[in-house]
Amino acid sequence: MNNIPIKLKSLLLNANQALREKKYSEGKVILEKVFTINPKIFEVCYNLGLINLQLENFDTAIFYLEKAKKINPELSQVYFNLGLAYDKKKETNLAIDNFEKVVKLDPKNSFAFYNLGSIYQEIFRREEAEKNLKISIHLNPNYELAYKNLFDVYDLSNQIDKYGELLKKAEKIIKEKNILNFYYSIFEYKRKNFKKAIKILENIQLSENNFLQNIKKHGVLAKSYDHIHEFDRAFEYFESNNNLVNYHFGKNINEKIYVNYINQRIDFFENFKKIRLKNFPETNEIDDPIFLIGFPRSGTTLLDTILRTSETVEVIEEKPILRNFLIQIEKKTKNNLNLLEDLDNEYIKKMRGMYFQERKKYLKNKHSQIVIDKLPLNIIHIGEILRFFPNAKFILALRHPYDSVLSCFMQQFSLNPAMKNFLSIESSAYLYDSVMRLWAIYSKVFSINFHIIKYEDVVSDFEKTTKNIYKYLNIKWTNKTKDFYLTAKNRTDISTPSYDQITSPIYSKSIDRWKNYESKFKNSKKYLDKWVKQFQYNI
Repeated sequence: MNNIPIKLKSLLLNANQALREKKYSEGKVILEKVFTINPKIFEVCYNLGLINLQLENFDTAIFYLEKAKKINPELSQVYFNLGLAYDKKKETNLAIDNFEKVVKLDPKNSFAFYNLGSIYQEIFRREEAEKNLKISIHLNPNYELAYKNLFDVYDLSNQIDKYGELLKKAEKIIKEKNILNFYYSIFEYKRKNFKKAIKILENIQLSENNFLQNIKKHGVLAKSYDHIHEFDRAFEYFESNNNLVNYHFGKNINEKIYVNYINQRIDFFENFKKIRLKNFPETNEIDDPIFLIGFPRSGTTLLDTILRTSETVEVIEEKPILRNFLIQIEKKTKNNLNLLEDLDNEYIKKMRGMYFQERKKYLKNKHSQIVIDKLPLNIIHIGEILRFFPNAKFILALRHPYDSVLSCFMQQFSLNPAMKNFLSIESSAYLYDSVMRLWAIYSKVFSINFHIIKYEDVVSDFEKTTKNIYKYLNIKWTNKTKDFYLTAKNRTDISTPSYDQITSPIYSKSIDRWKNYESKFKNSKKYLDKWVKQFQYNI
């Protein structure tokens, strides 16, 4: 501070005094005044960054911390806090870049390695997550959060032996007996000791602070009771699990937004005539994208994994490629579907290019001959897709409607207006009906190039069913296709709740599973029975 004018020194002293007394708003005002006079004082920029980070003003925090970084580019704590801010904003790559800089400058910073591991875990890069979390534990063996996240990595990737080894280490570190027993219950569940898992979980009480583990507890109890055929008890726990998810994550999410969005599309396309569309662009087969669609939990991840056994195929799993594409269209049309009619050729050409550019971001093999965009609920956007890609191909994954709905109810999804509908059987069934009504309308209005593949057919006649889909896609079928689950075991990026199922050979347990819960569908038959008949299933 020696080169700082006396007036600024005085202001800085006042600011520091306010911060020591935790008068953050007062300190912030003083520091902002100093910044307007001299924006090149490191202490000012850094403290303004910290204050705004604490106040969750993440954009402002980043602004000041980036300024501080330019003034002093070798201080690891600046990068650390920038990593936190970018992570909060879900700017994942920038968060990773900053935490990587921290560990380069300060290789013994266990918290930076923990944050890196946690971010990699969130984006399903589990090998990097494991590596960084293990370093965090090595540097700080008493850091319980690192153990927790590493347990999650091993759980989600089904690495049972590593889970057991970590348990032995954690015994000496985790002081709270209920939490340690919780991890033991997951271990027993993974080893298919369902009764043992139940016995442990029924006898532990988790505090309010451990609400994530409490949600998991109810989910594992539900699945364990299902495995031992105590279906009424299982259903009680599936319901309580979903109630807990809703309580902690669903309060500000309105599931009706998504349902209303679909119903608006139903109303529009019911009276739509394809002939109204003008300016269809010329295309060639290379420019025609392929979409894997269907209702969630209809076998799309299984099919994704089967298709990956071909070296010519790349499946992009549940990335926001089409979402970003649609955002631009909605801006152009002002959310008015009628304005899709008169789009000019130049705009259509531009948007087609944008889709492929967006898709390219997620390609791991830039030379893949066949690229499949897999996101089941893209089914509701077939109207827009065909406007820009009239010769697009669609693989429609189907499963018995009752089983699809039950499986959605049983799985825990990250909540948004679509996924929140899966918290009850009836709302799941209503959404299923809405989605399939829209599909039926699209099928009448448009000439859709699609291939239906049923989950049950994959299970009952694997070779014939997969050969048919390979023929549709012009892929060569080989015996390697039968070993799809070995391909899945080598994957660490599976982002759906299907990991356990697709890393095992085909089994039939999931077919007609709904019959174990038939009484729970009495209010949903009106939504589902028509589709059971339409898709040629049995009730």
